[in-house]
Amino acid sequence: MAACGAGGGPGRAGVGAGPAPGRGSGRAGVGTVVAAALAVVGSLQVARGAGGAMPGSRGSRHRHVRDCQPLKYGNVTHEAWPGDNSTAGPVAVTRTFVSYIPPEGSDRKVIYGHFTFVRNPLRTFSVLEPGGAGGCLAQRRAPVEETAKLRKCLVAQNGGYFNMETGECLGNVVSDGRLVRDSGGLQNAQFGIRKDGTMVFGYLSEEDVLDQSNPFVQLVSGVVWLLRNGEVYINQSRAAECGDTQTTGTFDRFINVISARTAVGHDSQGRLVLVHVDGQTESRGVNLWEMAEFLKQQGVINAINLDGGGSATLVLNGTLANYPSEHCSFDSMWRCPRSISTVVCVHEPGCDPPDCSGHGLCVAGHCHCDGHFWAGPACDTLDCGPANCSLHGVCTGCLCDAGWTGSNCTEECPLGWFGPSCQSRCACDHSCPCDPETGSCNITHHGALQDHLHRGTRLGSWLSLSSALALVLLLSALGNVGLVLQVRAQRQHRDWDYRYHPLRDINGDTSHRPPSAAWDREDIQEPEDTREPEDTQDPNQELL
Repeated sequence: MAACGAGGGPGRAGVGAGPAPGRGSGRAGVGTVVAAALAVVGSLQVARGAGGAMPGSRGSRHRHVRDCQPLKYGNVTHEAWPGDNSTAGPVAVTRTFVSYIPPEGSDRKVIYGHFTFVRNPLRTFSVLEPGGAGGCLAQRRAPVEETAKLRKCLVAQNGGYFNMETGECLGNVVSDGRLVRDSGGLQNAQFGIRKDGTMVFGYLSEEDVLDQSNPFVQLVSGVVWLLRNGEVYINQSRAAECGDTQTTGTFDRFINVISARTAVGHDSQGRLVLVHVDGQTESRGVNLWEMAEFLKQQGVINAINLDGGGSATLVLNGTLANYPSEHCSFDSMWRCPRSISTVVCVHEPGCDPPDCSGHGLCVAGHCHCDGHFWAGPACDTLDCGPANCSLHGVCTGCLCDAGWTGSNCTEECPLGWFGPSCQSRCACDHSCPCDPETGSCNITHHGALQDHLHRGTRLGSWLSLSSALALVLLLSALGNVGLVLQVRAQRQHRDWDYRYHPLRDINGDTSHRPPSAAWDREDIQEPEDTREPEDTQDPNQELL
C-alpha cells in the first residue's frame, strides 16, 4: 500500500490496503485518481483560504494536528514510552494466532497472523532501506527476504509506505542513526526510537525529527494512529492526518476496507510488538477499526498502522512465513511477496562499535576481545597488566624490549636467543650463548648466569661419566652372559659323547642302520645298557 502524501495534502494515503482479488495493478490506478482528487481539494482550500496555508508549507500542518486533537492531550502530539532494556531470554518471540472477530456473534470471521514481542528494542530493532543502505535515494524496491538477509534479521516485516510507480520512500526514515529521508513536517503517524531507548508514537514536527539533543536512531512513517494510551484513536487520526480529505470518502475506504494489515506498537512492559494479519483487499483480513480493537484486547498500549495489503510480508529467520495476496507474474495460480520499500527488522543486539574496534568479536551484543591485552566494552583499551609490561616494553600489546619476553615482558630471553621479544637466535661459535639484548658473543656473564653455566657444565660431566660407566657395565654383563652360555654348550656336548661312545665300543662297528622310519616309531625303545661301570673293570683285560 503506497501513500500519496508526497506533494499532496498532509497525511493523504492511497486508497485500499492492497489489490482486489486476482488483480495486482488496480490499486495503483485508483491511487492516481485519488491523488488527483486530493490535489483539486487542496487547490480549492487555498482558493477559499481554508487551512491558512498550502499543504506543502511547513509548520502549519503540525499546528493543525495540535488544534484538532482532544483537549486532554494538550499540546502533546505524540506519546513516549521507555523501552525494555533487559538482556535475559531470547531477543524476540513470535506467536501465531487464529482468532474470531468479533469473538461472538453470527457475523464473526476468522483471522490469522502473528505477534512478535521484542526485548531491548534500542539494540535489537532497525528500520532498513530497501536492498540495503542507499535504497531510498535510489528509489529501489526489494522483497523483504532480500533486505532481511543483508542484516541477518530474525524477524522482518514490511515497513513504511512508498510510491507504487516510482518506488520513492514516503514519510520520515531514520535507519540506524542515519537520517535517510525528511518529510518536511508532513503529518502522518510515526514510530521511532530515540538514542536513550524511548519509543515514540504519534505526530512529529520537523523540529522533533531533526532534534539532536536526543536524536532518533530509528524512525518510520505509517498512516493512522490506531491506539493512543490504550484507546482507539482512529477518528482523531482521520482529522489530524487528512484534514478535510475524509469528505472525499477515500480515507474512509482506506480505514474501513478489509485487507491484510501490519502494525507496530508496544505493551506495558516496554516490549516492542510487531503485528501481522493475513488477508486480501475486500476478501479477507481486517479493517483498521477491527485491527485497533484486536490490538487493544492483546494489551497493546500505543500502535500505528504500517503498509499492508499486497505489501504485507512476514519473514522469520530468512523464510517467508505468511500468505501474500499478490499473484505471481509467471502464473496467477501462485502468490508471491511484493517488492516493497523499507523493512522493520529484529536482529541480534549489536555492539558499539559493530567491529569491536577491530580487536574482538561481537557475540549477542557484547564484544569478546582478542588476546590478553585488549579490554573494555569496545575492546579499545590496552591492558598490559599492573606493571605495564614490567617497565621493559611499551604497552601496544606488550611488544617487549630487547632481551625480554613473556606476556608481560617479565622473563629474560632463554639461552641462545636475543633481541626484541627474543625473536633472534644467537650465532656464536661452539653454541655459546650471546648477549640477550645485542646478540654479541664477546660477553662476560653476570654471576648468576656463570653459576648457571657452571652447574650446567658439571651436570654435563656427570652425565657423560655416568653414561660411560653404564656402558662398561652393560658390556661386561653381556660378556659374562656369553661366557656362561658357551661353557654350558661345551658341557652338553661332552655329556653326549660320554653317553654313546662306550656303546659303540661294546657293540662294534656296523654298517647297518635301521630304516629312518623305524626311528620315527613311537614304540621303539632304546636298548638297555648292560655295561658295567668303567671304573670296575678294564674291557681290554676281559678280552685277553
